[in-house]
Amino acid sequence: MRATHYKSTFIKLLLASLFAFFIIRCVMFLKSITYYKHYHKFYPEENELYCHFLPVFDTLPSVKDAEIVRDTSIFFLETSCSSYHSEKILIKSRQACAVESAARMNPNRTVYLLYASPGVFQDDQSESDGLIRNLMSYSNIKLQYLNMKKFVQGTPVEKLWAEEQIYESKYLLWHISDILRILTLWKYGGIYMDLDVLVMKNLDTLSKNFAGAEEPESLANGVMGFSSNGIGHQYVNSCVYDLVEHFNGDAWAANGPHIITKFASKLCNGSVKDFFDTSCEDFHIYPIDAFYAIPYPAWQRFYDSSQLASVKEKTKNSFLIHVWNKLSADKKIPINDDVPYLDFARKYCPGTVRNLKEYF
Repeated sequence: MRATHYKSTFIKLLLASLFAFFIIRCVMFLKSITYYKHYHKFYPEENELYCHFLPVFDTLPSVKDAEIVRDTSIFFLETSCSSYHSEKILIKSRQACAVESAARMNPNRTVYLLYASPGVFQDDQSESDGLIRNLMSYSNIKLQYLNMKKFVQGTPVEKLWAEEQIYESKYLLWHISDILRILTLWKYGGIYMDLDVLVMKNLDTLSKNFAGAEEPESLANGVMGFSSNGIGHQYVNSCVYDLVEHFNGDAWAANGPHIITKFASKLCNGSVKDFFDTSCEDFHIYPIDAFYAIPYPAWQRFYDSSQLASVKEKTKNSFLIHVWNKLSADKKIPINDDVPYLDFARKYCPGTVRNLKEYF
């Protein structure tokens, strides 16, 4: 009789636990719908980023729980929801090349690729899976999940989310990226890079605190570095608070390049063009050919085989090339072509090239 009583009690407790678990999952689902509706109140569906706000269970290891190597690490950010929509972590070949080239040329630095989209790696033998396997073969490459809500929580930029300013941006994906890149350096120090670069040199000779000129009168935020303490942290802290105070959702470059250019101009007390390849108060301004030797109006030179020699000459002093994905994303390169971009890729991200099926 007592055994029957215990069995009945156990079953009741089990059913109660299962019911409680079901209720919790339902509540989290309803919260995700609330986030979805809240997000779409501000932004059209064709550019969905609602995956940033969903409560999730299946993700890569979280950067929040990681022991990040400060000041010497290299960071890349993937802020789209592509992986969430595909129900597994994805990467494009040119993104993989950026990460691999950074790791190959900087074996003593840890390279982090942070995904704002939830998802886990599933090997279905696709091209993307092969590219990810190649990256994971490098001991200094870490793929991690960046939970948007937790990442901004307790930081100066949290205000932009709390007051819903960020949702009103006309360039939400780009402005979120601008915020996250500067916030990542605010948290950890190190170097940030866009995913449309290809690294050709070791970066140990770079100053700890730096940015590079894209044009004579302006700096870009596609490659930049700050230290996590001392004057470097003071500088990046100044940029973060300036961004929050003067956030502008109507202008594409207002929360990235303009912030860095304004900071450098104030620090140097003059136009940035007068300080190329010099330092102002331990902040170094690199000249155009360091990171942006081929300007965006000439992006097609990277995809023209007749330009191979001239592009090599133009970039011989560069740390990396920037291939302007915003303009060139739809330009497919057959894997047997001899265009400059693929020529560089064969040398600096060979594992990526080996995993290509048809195009780069």
